[in-house]
Amino acid sequence: MVAEIHTVNNEPDIENDRFYYWYSSNQIHTTQGGYSGKLLNGLYEEYFTNKNLKVKGEFKKGLKSGDWKTWNENGSLADETNWKNGTKSGAFTIYNTDGSIKQTGQYKDNLLNGKITNYNANGSKEMITYKAGNVVKSKTVPIWKKIPFLHKHKHKDK
Repeated sequence: MVAEIHTVNNEPDIENDRFYYWYSSNQIHTTQGGYSGKLLNGLYEEYFTNKNLKVKGEFKKGLKSGDWKTWNENGSLADETNWKNGTKSGAFTIYNTDGSIKQTGQYKDNLLNGKITNYNANGSKEMITYKAGNVVKSKTVPIWKKIPFLHKHKHKDK
């Protein structure tokens, strides 16, 4: 694992709902709502024993920030999530082990928010709308709607 540890000029305001990453006694630690040691600050990379990337992201004052990616041991991307001040905030994508997209959407303050799309193995997709982590509405898009020729043909029959 490779982690940058820089001196933080001013102590951060500690938030009890956040997980802080810090270094002490030759180990990286994680605690909710506090820390005791040097906060991680900068680039972070973690590797599998086969030298493939496992995790890559950046810390700011001990909190995850920006785009974070995780990989499977075979090198395929597992997920991408955007973080802001230690909370999931922004776009995310989850991948199947073959590298195809499994789910996409948005987080706001660690909660699903907006349209979340689940991609099914049969080619259909399901869209679920969330607001502050709660389901607002859900609908499945049939596969024929994804194929323009079938969509036009089906539309004429109505």
